[in-house]
Amino acid sequence: MGGLPTATVNGFAVDPSNAKVMHVATRDGIFRTDNGGWTWTPVANGPKNVLAVAVSPRKPSEVYAATMDGTIVRSTDGGARWSAAH
Repeated sequence: MGGLPTATVNGFAVDPSNAKVMHVATRDGIFRTDNGGWTWTPVANGPKNVLAVAVSPRKPSEVYAATMDGTIVRSTDGGARWSAAH
């Protein structure tokens, strides 16, 4: 599992349209795999201290994350860009 830090995984979400795409929430931020967990990369400009992550079942390109300070952020492009969820 290359690229995934040894920190505690706080949350885990699987893309409902492609089980090889997964996101994990850690203190270091969100990490994503596109190959079923063989390699992981941190999402660019993503939040830190993430407690939970979820993928929308209707729109898998929408990813939500909640941080330890209570902030909820959303990405509409699979985790490439993040903004405050409204």
